[in-house]
Amino acid sequence: MKLLHNGFISQLPALEQSLIGAACEPITLKSGQLLGATDAEPQVYFLTGATVAMMVQDERHMGVAVGLLGAEHVVGLEHVVGNNRPTLQHRVQTAGSAWCMKSCILRALALDHPAVLSAISRQLWLMLSHVAFFAASIQTLDIQARLAAWLLLSAQTAQTANLHLTHEHLAHMLGVRRVSITLAAGQLREQGLLSYSRGQVHLLDLPGLSVAAKVA
Repeated sequence: MKLLHNGFISQLPALEQSLIGAACEPITLKSGQLLGATDAEPQVYFLTGATVAMMVQDERHMGVAVGLLGAEHVVGLEHVVGNNRPTLQHRVQTAGSAWCMKSCILRALALDHPAVLSAISRQLWLMLSHVAFFAASIQTLDIQARLAAWLLLSAQTAQTANLHLTHEHLAHMLGVRRVSITLAAGQLREQGLLSYSRGQVHLLDLPGLSVAAKVA
């Protein structure tokens, strides 16, 4: 996909779009890939087809997702604002396209171009809203509602109701045991909201799933 398919880029004036475009390279992200883990120097990723989960991990290496990023978002802005010891991990959920550039270049552009700095500020606020919503859901919703909310968000972010998500992956995203996902998914299937087989999840009733997620 074209760089302009990224929401961060599309909101910028033409000059800033061209400057960022000249410094970007297309890349294909793989499912399960941990962004930044092998970068020789910090990068930012403008998502156009892939989706990326924001993860928090404790000292026991137990993780939970606190947000999901897609074509409206950028990964790696913490390096642009000078935080080189981020607390969030970014793991690719849905494989797909993105564009990447060195974070130092975007930092320099932000210093010289107010439109870029403004877009970064809006993006960081959007991510903060994601984290706040999921932090609240972990405290207030049961596993079935959390699963429904994650599936609904995954469909909206990937723009498809047909998802490749194993129970093991979903357990990792929600920070629960696999058997808990199996039970919750079975309940949602019995309600006619979804079907699944061998890691392929088909969402059959998005409004009903929204009700089950308690976000309607």
